[in-house]
Amino acid sequence: MVKENIPEYSVTEISKSIKDVLDETFGYVRVRGEITGLKQAASGHVYLNLKDEGAIINGIIWRSNVSRLGFQPLDGLEVICKGKLTTGYSDRYPGRSDYSIHIDSLMPAGEGALMALLEDRKKRLAAAGIFDLHHKKQIPNYPTRIGVITSPTGAVIQDILHRIEERYPLNVILWPVPVQGDDASALITQAIKGFNKDDIDRLIKPDVVIVARGGGSIEDLWAFNEENIVDAVFESEIPIISAIGHETDTTLIDLVSDLRAPTPTAAAELATPVKEELYETIRDTQTKLDQSIIISIDEKKQKFKLIDHKLPANLKIFLNSLNSNFLTISARLNTKILKEQLKSKIDLLKHYSNRIQVSNKQYISSKIEKINSLSKLIESLSYKSVINRGFAVIRNSNKKPVQVSSDILDDHKINIELKDKTLEGKID
Repeated sequence: MVKENIPEYSVTEISKSIKDVLDETFGYVRVRGEITGLKQAASGHVYLNLKDEGAIINGIIWRSNVSRLGFQPLDGLEVICKGKLTTGYSDRYPGRSDYSIHIDSLMPAGEGALMALLEDRKKRLAAAGIFDLHHKKQIPNYPTRIGVITSPTGAVIQDILHRIEERYPLNVILWPVPVQGDDASALITQAIKGFNKDDIDRLIKPDVVIVARGGGSIEDLWAFNEENIVDAVFESEIPIISAIGHETDTTLIDLVSDLRAPTPTAAAELATPVKEELYETIRDTQTKLDQSIIISIDEKKQKFKLIDHKLPANLKIFLNSLNSNFLTISARLNTKILKEQLKSKIDLLKHYSNRIQVSNKQYISSKIEKINSLSKLIESLSYKSVINRGFAVIRNSNKKPVQVSSDILDDHKINIELKDKTLEGKID
């Protein structure tokens, strides 16, 4: 028997109540189904139905969201859509009481559909030249800061930080993001563009950026196949190293990035040198420079000695030749002619003798100046000469030179070497 105290509603009241309950109970939802009845109106809006074995629901994609889908929806394609579940009733359309889902985004459902979409997107981007090698930027050999875009929790960030600390300790700037889910691609894109902003503090602007996450299914990694991330990496002025999933996983960000690493740990290695190897290179370079200077000075000394030995012998030969000629000619000439010729030869002899002496002095002087210049160069290469000009050498408590503030150890103690003494100090 029907109760007499059941509340009575007008059609408008019950329609509005149903809408309120639907909006409050569900709001935004994710719905999986097969697309049927797809059509695009002249207004640009797309209308479709989602169905499964037991039911069907209307769907609407507003024109403003159509361009952001990233692929072409088709009848018969199974998809997962995200949107707001609501009724058609509103103050603007009071006569409607059906319900539908207003779709903000959708993507193919199932690995097969995603692989087909991925392959289609990859071919289209490759044809546009997005993956061409000549677009790749050089990874810096000795970065001062590394940016990392990944989840702030989990093993990935810890692996990266640990490997960088082992190889080449430096500043790491973490931009935390979700690495899967509906908002992941938008927030990762925002992070890449954020690091590239001109107005970012130069103290936190990285020289290279690592984008990383651990392994997972194609659905888990799908955010890194979205075109907004691909575009952001392609347009980035900072070199990007991608490290998404395992070595067998390949996403579109791996193809567009400047360097692809098989794992997050490998990305840290590709972004940094090994400090021990760097120290060895510096030592080898210093040794070669010292040897080169010593060899150059020795060569100059040998050349100088050789010239010094040759000059007196050449001069003696020249004088003996003149004397022989003089004796030969004087025997054939009378006294007057002999005197005239003798005077002429003596003048010529003096002339050549003066020229030889001047040339010899100039040559020797120039060589001495070069030797002095090289000696001064050797002295200037010593850090002691820099200290003598009013500078100081600062070392930490391990007696290692302090080049950047991070070289100061936790005890804050420093050692300052001046021209006349060495001071001990502590940084507050």
